[in-house]
Amino acid sequence: MNTIIKLLLLFIFVLTTKLNAQEEFTNLNCYNNKKSNLLEFRFKNEENDLFSHVYKKVKGNFIIIGEVVGQKSSSFILFEDKYQFLGVDFAWHLDKNTKKLRPVLLSEGTIKLKKMPEEFYCNVF
Repeated sequence: MNTIIKLLLLFIFVLTTKLNAQEEFTNLNCYNNKKSNLLEFRFKNEENDLFSHVYKKVKGNFIIIGEVVGQKSSSFILFEDKYQFLGVDFAWHLDKNTKKLRPVLLSEGTIKLKKMPEEFYCNVF
């Protein structure tokens, strides 16, 4: 009987430990209106449901593209994309309610953008 109780307690411990484990990354897949263009991002999870580093899939590999510069739980995420336009402070704004990803120009340096990227619609998982 004592062995059964120990096994039961061990089972409960293992089960609750796995339920409390948090994924290290959150993935974001985004498509344009025609679904002809795909962007894939990955956010590094931190404590309290906050994100820190941002990765973008380029040529099949995820590379670090910047930091999350602003976020509000259940509202939005604003993150840098230093790979999109070299020499321009560029970011993306994700509205968590509508799942729209919009381009944001933080500042223009010596390079002037002629056209901003289009908006995307995203799936978060």
